[in-house]
Amino acid sequence: MVSDGAFCDSCGVCANSPECIVAADKTLPCKLITTKSLTHKHHWIQGNLPLNASCEVCERDCGTEPKLNDWWCCWCHRSAHDICVSSMEEVCDLGELKECIVPPNCVRLKLSRMRKRLLFKEVLQPEIQNWSPVIVIGNRKSGSNEAESVLSSFRNVLNPAQVSDLADHPPEEALEWCRLLPSNVECRVVVAGGDGTVGWIFNVIHKMNLVRSPLVAVLPLGTGNDLSRVLGFGEGHTKYVDIVEYLQEVASAEPAKLDRWSVRFIPKWKLGLPMSSSERFMNNYLSVGVDALVTLNFDQTRKLPFYICNRLINKLIYFTFGTKDIFEHECKDLDKKLELYMDNQKVQLPNLEAVVVLNIASWGAGVRPWTMGVGGADAPKQDFSDGLLEVFCLVSSFHIAQLQLGISEPIRLGQCSSLKLCLKGMAPMQIDGEPWEQYPGTIVVSHSHQASVLLRD
Repeated sequence: MVSDGAFCDSCGVCANSPECIVAADKTLPCKLITTKSLTHKHHWIQGNLPLNASCEVCERDCGTEPKLNDWWCCWCHRSAHDICVSSMEEVCDLGELKECIVPPNCVRLKLSRMRKRLLFKEVLQPEIQNWSPVIVIGNRKSGSNEAESVLSSFRNVLNPAQVSDLADHPPEEALEWCRLLPSNVECRVVVAGGDGTVGWIFNVIHKMNLVRSPLVAVLPLGTGNDLSRVLGFGEGHTKYVDIVEYLQEVASAEPAKLDRWSVRFIPKWKLGLPMSSSERFMNNYLSVGVDALVTLNFDQTRKLPFYICNRLINKLIYFTFGTKDIFEHECKDLDKKLELYMDNQKVQLPNLEAVVVLNIASWGAGVRPWTMGVGGADAPKQDFSDGLLEVFCLVSSFHIAQLQLGISEPIRLGQCSSLKLCLKGMAPMQIDGEPWEQYPGTIVVSHSHQASVLLRD
């Protein structure tokens, strides 16, 4: 919104009243998703130029007068004066981010017979060197709604069809781009969200069984974001993100493989009858015990109607629950109600309140436990693509606080390629930050497959 009017996040047109919005919709064409034209031409928008805009023809400042004057292209974002715009070439090269953009003249549509709506039929390869389009996926309704402004910014830079909101469309619809692109083209997917959203997209990609899996980059929103930290995309963004700078970071990132682990739950027999097992996938880590309890308590608080989504408040709530358990010790003597097997070898457990299994180096919103302390120097090397897990213990919630402050180290149990936990009673558990109360049974962790990701130095 601009004052009491509106702003189109795709083409940048502004209107300051409901009547003007209706008139703009009728007279000013928006950024096209597809066109039958053989070439891609500039789409000129008058006025509302970005700050510090300079004319592409005469190189002087433009858009400086307090009126609707001068022009800018909503595809390449070049600017020109009223008297200079006619000197610009008719064909648009899409600007500095052309390798990321799907030109509208390369998109073909078809009519769905069942739902009577247009669907993407084909994507042709443009004559752009190193063309590797970016598909952006986010959910404007999740967390503190940070994704809404981020998705809006991406629509301003890319073809709007490349930006998908999970609040309106399922992820399968966005990832259909990966099937439509020519087989020699590498597709990159940007997931704007937290570790949970990234895991969801990984699951869908795996389920779709694509011939060529896209390379996944993370634009971290919210708190935690341990996977994003490990991949080099940072701990999190606020509502403002420099989209051009971020897409340049994605373009320079290197392909990598991320191990994904199958976590199978085999419950105890009930009344002499076998119960069905279930399966989840793990990307970051899983844990049973006190750290899962703190996460579970926070998750339950977050669902209350009076909850206010704010990073500082989130950290305060986490701290409160962690401090509370220092006195209550709800997971005391956890070692007495679970058995741990690493590579089929039973492990003698010390007195503990949590077992943590790592796939990546970051845990608990940025803590690097495996390399901490005196024992970290001699600890086996950690690599999220080596098919190995790192396992350690926590003795209390106070131990968690010490790790977060960097003044302690975990009780390392070693590395393994498979793991089994036999749980004899109820216990809090989490996978990648999603907590629940786990029933007694057997938990089997084994290597499943690898996801294709982008890694920044």
